[in-house]
Amino acid sequence: MSVLSVVRDASTSLGLEIPSVLFTNTSRTWVEMQALVNECARQILEDYDWQALKRVATITGDGSLTAFPLPADYDRMVRDANLQGQSLTYYPSNQVSDFNEWLQILAFPIDTWQQRWAIFGGNLNILPVLPVTEPLVFGYISNNIVNGSQDEFTADTDTFTLDERLLKLSVIWNWKAKNGQDYAAELQRYEEAMSRAKFKDQGSHRTIFSGRGTRWPTGQSFP
Repeated sequence: MSVLSVVRDASTSLGLEIPSVLFTNTSRTWVEMQALVNECARQILEDYDWQALKRVATITGDGSLTAFPLPADYDRMVRDANLQGQSLTYYPSNQVSDFNEWLQILAFPIDTWQQRWAIFGGNLNILPVLPVTEPLVFGYISNNIVNGSQDEFTADTDTFTLDERLLKLSVIWNWKAKNGQDYAAELQRYEEAMSRAKFKDQGSHRTIFSGRGTRWPTGQSFP
C-alpha cells in the first residue's frame, strides 16, 4: 500500500476530503499531512526494535584506526547491543557511556586487554586499536522506513517498510491531537494495535533447557 493510500484511508476516518495527490499538493491541509505522515512513521520507528529494520555492521581495523564511521542508514544500536568478535568471546567489550570517562582514557592511556567503545562524532570509537585480523560486528536499527531504502516519504508511491495499519492509526490520532480534537479513543486503538504488532514481531520464544541428557537441535545428546 502506498503512502497516498494510507493517507486516503485515514482521511476517510477524519472526515477530510479524499486527496487525489499528496506530495505535489500545495494546499495547506495536505502540506501539513506530508509533514505529519513522516513524523508518524518516525514515531513508529523509534518505539521498538523492529525485526525488519535490524541490521548487522562489520568493522575491520587496520592497526591504527580508532574511529569507524557508522552505517549510512544508522538510527541507533539495538537494545543491549555490544561489539562481538572472536577475541571477545570470554571478555566482552565495554561501552563507555560517560564521555568524560572516554576523555580520561585518552588523557591517561594504559594498555588493556578489554575493548572499550563509545559513539560520538558520527563514529564508533574503539580502544585499544583494532588489529587487522580481528573484525568486529554489532547490531543496529536502520532508519530506512520507506521503500526499504530511504528515511522519509517524498512521493505518493512510496511505501512504508513497517505495519501500514499502524501508520494509518498513528496519522488519525495525531491529526486529531494536532487540531485540538478529542483523540482518546483513536490513541487507545493505536496503542492496542502497537501492542499486537510488537507481540507478533517478536516471533516464538522457545525455551531451551540445559542439563544431563539434553538433546540439542542437531540431534546430539550431551551428558
